[in-house]
Amino acid sequence: MKQYLTKLSSDNKAEIFEQVIYDLWDKCADGENLENLNETERPLIISQLIQDSINGGGINSFFYNNANRYVSEGLVSFKKIGLIKVYEIFQNAVNAFPNDTIPNDIEECRLIMEGLPDDNPTDEKWYELTDEFYSLEDYILNQNIEYHY
Repeated sequence: MKQYLTKLSSDNKAEIFEQVIYDLWDKCADGENLENLNETERPLIISQLIQDSINGGGINSFFYNNANRYVSEGLVSFKKIGLIKVYEIFQNAVNAFPNDTIPNDIEECRLIMEGLPDDNPTDEKWYELTDEFYSLEDYILNQNIEYHY
């Protein structure tokens, strides 16, 4: 991955980091073989898995599609990368989950989420946190690059 460093500039850092992530996706078979990643690479992909899910539909989408998968490792990854603001948002989202624990079983998690009334504090909190997360695009990119290089 260091071969990209020589090409890194402020104008192309998003493109360069995207290439790094694509290479890591290939290395771990799109997340199916996370054990193929080393201790520096794994946090980037775990973080990216969570970010992609949130970007695809908000924090509620992450829980609906992943249940408790990646929660603990995601929090550790955010800290390791230096994404403290993202860590705080994600921790607040976890704390807002309507049960004491987030089920590992995706169907059980979905039943809990689908059982919430249309207007509820959990969804409101997740919408607020999702908006905060979306505002951090440049921060996330800069921290990822600083961590990786």
